[in-house]
Amino acid sequence: MSLRDLVDRKSRIAGPGDTSFDVRGLSLEDLVLLLENHSEALARIFAGTGGTDFEELLKEFPQFVAALIAYAADEPELENQVRKLPVGVQLRALEEVWELSSLDVETVGKLAVNLLNSIGRLNTEHLDRLRTSLTTSSEAMPTAQSS
Repeated sequence: MSLRDLVDRKSRIAGPGDTSFDVRGLSLEDLVLLLENHSEALARIFAGTGGTDFEELLKEFPQFVAALIAYAADEPELENQVRKLPVGVQLRALEEVWELSSLDVETVGKLAVNLLNSIGRLNTEHLDRLRTSLTTSSEAMPTAQSS
């Protein structure tokens, strides 16, 4: 499987009658944009308090769900129209977007913690090396003698 195959992966969501639309997985950029306007919903999902019960998510955060679907359909300007879709269509779209995004809340949380710990260790190691370097440099410098 190539990178293009991953980027181009989409699912078709059937609407009423013979209507349909495509959705894709969310990108990091999508999540950042969603975070700007829907931080409470995302915080609860990634903290595990919102879970992945899509019906509950739809009830508690309908604006977030509509925005998420609109971004996944590459039509963020249609967020208000998405809110008018039948609930079953929204639920199917939400489930597909979640699956295509490969979002595993537990794994994402662990990766974030590991990344932050690694950054902390790197900063500590860097500061230790800098201190050692400065100490060594100052010891090697000749001292000024008074005449």
